[in-house]
Amino acid sequence: MLQAISKNGNMIMLHTMTNIEIEKSKQKQPYFCPACKQQVIIKAGSKVIPHFAHRSTSNCPINEGGEGAYHAKGKLLLYNWLIHQKLDVQLEVFISEINQRPDLLLTINRKRIAIEYQCARVRPEQIRQRNAGYAHAEITPIWILGENLLKRQTKHHLKIDQFSQQFIHQFSSDTPLTLFYFCPQTLQFITFQDIFFTQTRQAIGKLDVRSLTQMNFTHLFMKKPFTQLELYQLWKNEKYKFRLKPTNHLYGTELAWRQWLYLKGTHLEYLPSIIHLPVSSQYRMKTSPWDWQSRIAIDLLAPLPVESHISITATEHFLRKQFLSPQYFPLSHSTENPITQYLQLLSHLDIVKQKTVHSFTKINPVKFHKNIEDALKADEAMMDFLVAKASDKIQA
Repeated sequence: MLQAISKNGNMIMLHTMTNIEIEKSKQKQPYFCPACKQQVIIKAGSKVIPHFAHRSTSNCPINEGGEGAYHAKGKLLLYNWLIHQKLDVQLEVFISEINQRPDLLLTINRKRIAIEYQCARVRPEQIRQRNAGYAHAEITPIWILGENLLKRQTKHHLKIDQFSQQFIHQFSSDTPLTLFYFCPQTLQFITFQDIFFTQTRQAIGKLDVRSLTQMNFTHLFMKKPFTQLELYQLWKNEKYKFRLKPTNHLYGTELAWRQWLYLKGTHLEYLPSIIHLPVSSQYRMKTSPWDWQSRIAIDLLAPLPVESHISITATEHFLRKQFLSPQYFPLSHSTENPITQYLQLLSHLDIVKQKTVHSFTKINPVKFHKNIEDALKADEAMMDFLVAKASDKIQA
């Protein structure tokens, strides 16, 4: 921790002191933890940020082990960044009603915002418990990940594992999905926004990198989504990669899906082009988009006679084992349904037509392909159609 209480009851903040003042402070011990009131000791040196530490036998409710110089430096930089903007922010304030101590507590117009700088992997249950505590105290949490957790692949692609997925923010139903990252070494603040998962651990999105000195707090809430044109142009390449996926080293859900295709008497190269389309709420699904979308297309839509109806509720029940529990995404306030979004895309492609809020009517057959060449041509034509439709919309 970066601050503690002296024996006189004063709050001592080591990061505001010189090395000489810190050495003098060591002679004035004891100091006490603001949360548990147990004695803490000063730790300072050339390789660490000066801080207070519990003794190893401490049972403090907020003592989760050493946080490391990377985390401590980042937390201090974010604190000073907010102070520079003349915002009402407190460092490591203990909230007794929920036994939690956020890295930073910001108050704006009586609204409290907890800013957590997360640089280490911990049990997901810990994150859920902390978010539940903030919800109980009516505090809005914002989680900023350390840049050490950023797995960038291309200009628009990130690897996002299951741990990082729980930090996806959506502040309202009409704002894009966003992840935040900060590097205390380069002072770069990174947002990855308008996230569309291409598979279970990979996504495309808009990556914005800027210096902390070039932004203020309100930049966190700026909307920078894809246009439909941008999205479909990017997804055209995703369709191509999907169609040519290698078959070696298959395991887990991917192997199970391939075996399911075999039992259905088909293969990846024959699949309809309407499989593997971009859905923003894909993150709520346990499997890749091609998995659950193919089950809708092959098991539900293909056998259905034209002019027959398909129910969203019945489709949800059919795919009930594919959905992740909302508890995994406490920072998202979206009510979007991946099945509804998928069927709405199919309506743009004249496969179905929306009849009611909860049902669609099949208006054209689902077309399977005869070989990989036909499939690739049809995929390209379908994505070109969506790109042209989006382009026409912009021009209108």
